[in-house]
Amino acid sequence: MSIDYLKEITQESFPLEIHEEASVDKLRILHAAGMVEMEWITGDARAVRVLAVTGLGRASILADTAHRVIQKRKTEPSSAWADLE
Repeated sequence: MSIDYLKEITQESFPLEIHEEASVDKLRILHAAGMVEMEWITGDARAVRVLAVTGLGRASILADTAHRVIQKRKTEPSSAWADLE
């Protein structure tokens, strides 16, 4: 899922160059949704440079985390936060 990839790249230093086709496809989706700022690398049609995760991207990560906690609380109230670490 693209939101999981978004969480993954927030751990990296920006700007971040991506050359893997599957990752570039995920970034296209995230960029179209307004969650990342990126640019195409000149001379390489399959590579992008991620400049930043936008405020919307960070808010989406927080919303996804909250959703996971709520879902986990429904089944195991005591361990909802522990599983996210």
